[in-house]
Amino acid sequence: MLWLVVLFPLLGAILNGFILPKHNKKQSHLVAVLAMVASFVCALITFVDFMGNGGSSTVLFGFDWIRAGGLNVPFELILDRLSGMMLLVVTGIGTLIHIYAGGYMADEKTTYRFFSYLNLFVFMMLLLVLGNNLLVMFVGWEGVGLCSYLLIGYWFEKDENAAAGMKAFLVNRIGDIGFLLGIFLTFKLFGTLSFTELRDAVVDVNSFDPMVLGGIGLITFCLFIGACGKSAQIPLYVWLPDAMAGPTPVSALIHAATMVTAGIYMMTRLNFFYYLAPDTQTLVAIVGAATALFAATIAVVQSDIKKVLAYSTVSQLGYMVLACGVGAYDAGVFHLLTHACFKALLFLGAGSVIVAMHHKQDMFEMGGLKKYMPKTHFVMLVGVLAIIGFPGFSGFFSKDEILWKAFIGDSSHLLWGVGVLAAAFTSFYMVRLLCLTFYGENRSDKHTRDHLHETPAHMWGPLMVLAILSVGIGFIGVPALIGHSIGLENIFEHYLEPIITIPIQAVDNWAYLEAEYDHGLEWLVMGASVVIVFFSAGLAIYLYGSGPKPVTVAMMNRFNRSYNTLLNKYWIDELYFKYFVNPLKQMSLFFYKIIDVKIVDGIVNGIGQAFLMIGGITSFKMSGNLQRHAMVAVIGLFCLLTALAL
Repeated sequence: MLWLVVLFPLLGAILNGFILPKHNKKQSHLVAVLAMVASFVCALITFVDFMGNGGSSTVLFGFDWIRAGGLNVPFELILDRLSGMMLLVVTGIGTLIHIYAGGYMADEKTTYRFFSYLNLFVFMMLLLVLGNNLLVMFVGWEGVGLCSYLLIGYWFEKDENAAAGMKAFLVNRIGDIGFLLGIFLTFKLFGTLSFTELRDAVVDVNSFDPMVLGGIGLITFCLFIGACGKSAQIPLYVWLPDAMAGPTPVSALIHAATMVTAGIYMMTRLNFFYYLAPDTQTLVAIVGAATALFAATIAVVQSDIKKVLAYSTVSQLGYMVLACGVGAYDAGVFHLLTHACFKALLFLGAGSVIVAMHHKQDMFEMGGLKKYMPKTHFVMLVGVLAIIGFPGFSGFFSKDEILWKAFIGDSSHLLWGVGVLAAAFTSFYMVRLLCLTFYGENRSDKHTRDHLHETPAHMWGPLMVLAILSVGIGFIGVPALIGHSIGLENIFEHYLEPIITIPIQAVDNWAYLEAEYDHGLEWLVMGASVVIVFFSAGLAIYLYGSGPKPVTVAMMNRFNRSYNTLLNKYWIDELYFKYFVNPLKQMSLFFYKIIDVKIVDGIVNGIGQAFLMIGGITSFKMSGNLQRHAMVAVIGLFCLLTALAL
């Protein structure tokens, strides 16, 4: 049945892309949704059966794929607790997004291409999370990159949309070079690419040759470069905000449950390597913390509702990477799970707002939508409370678990401080989004205001499901200090125990993860972050609670330089264009105009011209003139007879 989980989305992609009529929108949507529902049902049955049998890792052999010299790569799938959880996330949230997409794309003339790409995207993501070796994972890794290019640039008639798709594709290729180097080094060092064999090779080994440890450090660094591309970390995060050019269901699928989580999934899958590479782990933690804060500061001043959520995604991914960097892979994956629920909810809720606003996305042209869209307001409120970490909502449990592990894992507590500051910014910009969109006076034009309405049931229905998950899913990971008070244990931490394995040689370096700490200290750390979040949310309500106030304009004027810096996203794109893109473009033009046209083409064309000249000199021009041909024949005959006579 695990193979059916993978194959149903592929079947939907093939049917919509090549077989079924292209003009029937309802049929295209129905086929895509049925493929996802079938995949989710199979995934659910598989997961229940898997956990009912003890939840032990199982490898399903498919066929021999690559045999070349010492390289033997079978096409295998692995079902364990990590991939089983990802199955439910990808197929479950993917199904809700597919259902929602039918309403969002209702005005499109033909949607067969869109739903074919969407199903193919899910198929590739399932390959990524189920592959039992690095090459099968790489097929899915590249597949989601291709599908993101196709979906982001779906409305390719506009140049900026096509450019956004190309940007996502190219930036991810930079990261993928590092990922490929990591694969090559892994085979060079261990002679295998299988996750199970790699794990067995390092977990129970008491000592390693220093060269092997150095090789593992280099492997983890190269693989992390790939993770920076897929999971949008500094410096390769620039593609993700521009991915907003695609339809909103695409944004929800990419940003919530699939592509951007690939880097976190990969590092968690290979956690036994990263535990043996403390220098790489330190780099991972620093990059994650820096990305979380950096993206959060940019989101504070954005006016496009989808751009705010895009930078929010970059920031939240930074939290997950920070968790991996401090060795708290269970906390990182838990935040991946909760984020998948509330970020899908927020994006789809934003999509409903955009549809109601006739595809306007500027929050300063909204306001007062609570009256017109009460259901959408309710689910967006739930999503905002979840992402800012309001106590009792899912983001509270997962985010504070990461902050706690960062606090105990860094003696200077600097990583914790950066994480808390990023949480404060998150609270501010998300409450700001809620206020500008739903509260105060409506600031849209009369035509838009007269046509404001709640979206249909097949759009807000999936939002209600996601809202329930955004509240309830957090209780499977209740921290011990809270769990003791309310009679709950951290189910998720125990669930992932077989996956998160610290090699024997690295146990001492990561002993703090298992150490006992005073609950009073943990309460203090948690309380500090909650107070800061509440203060930040209160500030946002004061400034934007009833729409933009004069004081906000005064603050923008007072801090004009800082405001413009944030509004222009620190001019990172401009710097990349100036120092990387444009020089490469000029170099390409040089190679084209000088090397290609003048030298390569010049040599080839020159040789051709030389032979034409030689042919012209050594042959008579055949003009078709009978007298000339007769004269040539007579002269030739005369020369021949003369030669014979002599």
